[in-house]
Amino acid sequence: MSKRLPNPDEVRSTFARLFADDPEKATAYLYDLGVASGYIETEAVERNIRWTSESAYGTLECTINLSKPEKDPRAIAEAAASPAKSAAAGAHDAVADATEAENRIPSACSSSDSAPIRSVPRCDLCWENEGFAGSPEHPAKPGLRIAAIELGGERWGLQYSPYAYVPEHCIALSEKHRPMRIAAACFERLLDFADAFPFYFIGSNADLPIVGGSILSHDHFQGGRHTFPLMKAPVERDVALEAFPDVRCGIVRWPASVLRLESADRASLCCAAARILRAWQSFSHDACAIASHSPNPSKDGCAVLHNTLNPIVRKTGATYTMDLVLRNNRTDAGHPWGIFHPGDELHHIKKENIGLIEIMGLAILPARLARELPAVQRELVRAARKNRSVAWVQAKLLEQKATAPHASWAADVYARRAAEFLDAGEKSDNEGSTDGFPEPTRRLSPPMQEEVGRVFETILETTGVFKRDETGAAGWNALIEAIRRTDSPRS
Repeated sequence: MSKRLPNPDEVRSTFARLFADDPEKATAYLYDLGVASGYIETEAVERNIRWTSESAYGTLECTINLSKPEKDPRAIAEAAASPAKSAAAGAHDAVADATEAENRIPSACSSSDSAPIRSVPRCDLCWENEGFAGSPEHPAKPGLRIAAIELGGERWGLQYSPYAYVPEHCIALSEKHRPMRIAAACFERLLDFADAFPFYFIGSNADLPIVGGSILSHDHFQGGRHTFPLMKAPVERDVALEAFPDVRCGIVRWPASVLRLESADRASLCCAAARILRAWQSFSHDACAIASHSPNPSKDGCAVLHNTLNPIVRKTGATYTMDLVLRNNRTDAGHPWGIFHPGDELHHIKKENIGLIEIMGLAILPARLARELPAVQRELVRAARKNRSVAWVQAKLLEQKATAPHASWAADVYARRAAEFLDAGEKSDNEGSTDGFPEPTRRLSPPMQEEVGRVFETILETTGVFKRDETGAAGWNALIEAIRRTDSPRS
């Protein structure tokens, strides 16, 4: 890099000065620093494979991310349960307060020469990552810079994601290392962010394993300059909230179960969202397999919460829109990965948690598919040209490591669409590739793209706590009645 990267305090000071004049100038400054430093790897992002796929719910977006590691949901859950990284909800604030001094970052006006030596960051989102030299257990993040912002009366940070799922994909992160928690205060912080940066969407992963994101140990949001498929989905049923006449509420036509709130009255919208959360956290419905809590023998009989949600906020003019995606993380013998999580039959495409970005209709698929899907496509093309049987195709796919996980699915695709693979093209070697990924993965055939899109649509449908049938409709009715009975939340 030919130009010196400003030190953290200088970045925060410049960001604050630009923000006072124009928030978009401030974010452009911070984003450009991330690109210039190489922290946002634009070349790697450009190599990601992207396409759109039509569904019953509108156009979905699919990407194969070549840089993001695939994570096991069970490992995420174990990390969230670790005493070193998380705390029970009841002890949440006490733990945060006890560690505040340890995690305090020097203010923007402090001298970098007098700043204390940073300890090893507790997670990938801790402010201590900024300037950390690295260790065998925790690699350095050179080029990372964090701007200071205020959300809910607290000091938070703003940085950009190196994975850049969407344009200007940003992360707002608490200065304190504390577990994620969906509560009324969370809604206030999201609305504060929307007021400060109305050109970005902002949302939160859920705060429970299975339905949460990849990091549950550090309170944070994700945002960016993007309109997701969920945001384009219409409200298909209005829901009257008598206590909040200035808030429009409705059920969104979406595979996941979503309530949409709209209002120009920020305070009223926030109160309505808090009431819905409170009702949902205690809601159970046997016919829909929803149980709000389950016993936990290891915690002196204290019940374990299963119901939470993804709140997503955007602002258009004076109007706030908040989508509340209902989530439940319960498991049972028949669904060890989660009753509302993709089952084993879908793991060949996606087994990770379905987090904030994906619940809005953008699939983040693992890098292994950049090798596996072309190999599958190659075999289907060859089989179609030789008029092979479905049984022969499945057996052939099972012989190869790259194609075996997809054998059953691909054989079904072949049975339905063999003729379409005659013209799909067979070139899928690595000749001419500079990154080890076959060039044809940049242009997966339309049938292959459509079929992967269908799998993603099915994955999203598994997350819906109220399925799109009579039983689901009855569940919605029961929840709406529970919301109307729920007292206003305590402040």
